[in-house]
Parts: sequence; structure tokens; C-alpha cells
Amino acid sequence: MIRQEEVPLAAILQSDYVFFLKGKATKEEVVKLLTDGLYPQVKDFVTSQVLYSKITEVEKLNNVLETGFYIPHAKLAEIDRFYTALAIIPNGFFDPKSGITVKAALLLLTPNRPIFFQQHLNMLSKLSRLFQASFIESLAAMTNGAQVREAVRKAE
Repeated sequence: MIRQEEVPLAAILQSDYVFFLKGKATKEEVVKLLTDGLYPQVKDFVTSQVLYSKITEVEKLNNVLETGFYIPHAKLAEIDRFYTALAIIPNGFFDPKSGITVKAALLLLTPNRPIFFQQHLNMLSKLSRLFQASFIESLAAMTNGAQVREAVRKAE
């Protein structure tokens, strides 16, 4: 049984919102790609400018995990469920602040409501446990979002 605080990542990660980046990218470019890529899911609730502003405001505080995983995230009062977009970056981007090369980044939007507080924390914890270096490398070898979503489902 799934406790209220637990939300399966595979249930909120849609195949169409898994992006594979070729070549070099910067942290800012990845955040912009994820924000623009996720926007169609939330366009009825928030403008693209407000979305990008919220994400970049919180993004300044986010740290890259030592596994090479990055989780830009924000809370929005306008939404009533989680939204995600995932970037797989085989060549990675170097984060000068941490000295780590990032090979995967997941943008997470959470409703800004008290009932979602614990779910948000649990999701961040789950993401940090799931996206270990070997798992990220296995995702980088995949060719489409459906494969990635299935790998996430099996790993959860």
C-alpha cells in the first residue's frame, strides 16, 4: 500500500518529458530546457515567465549531488499535483560550484500546499537514492523516454 506521503516517480514522469541532450550544455541551458520542456504540462496554471522565475529563484540554492544528479525544483500554489521533466546529459555539464559533472537533471514542481510538504521531502529523498551514478549511466545508454520511465518504474 502506498502511504499518502509516497508518490511513485514513474507515476508522474511522462515519457514525452524525458529529454536527451547531445553535445555540451551549461547548467543554465539545462534548467531552461527543462523549464521550457515542462511548460506545456502547466501552461493552464502559470505563465512561462513566472515558471522560469520561480525555478531560477530556487535553483540558486540547489546543490548538485555527488552522484552527478541535479534537482532543480520549485513549489507553485497554482498546481495540485507533482510535475516533472528529466534531462539525460551523456556528455554532462561541469558545475563549477560543486566541481561535479552532472549527467542527469530532474525538474520537480510541487504544489505549494501544506499537505504536499512531506510528499515533497520524500520525493527529493527518493530521487537522491534512486539517481546514483550507475543508474544515471544506464539511463544515458537508453534512446527514448519510454525506456527511461520503465527503468525508473523497475528501480523504485
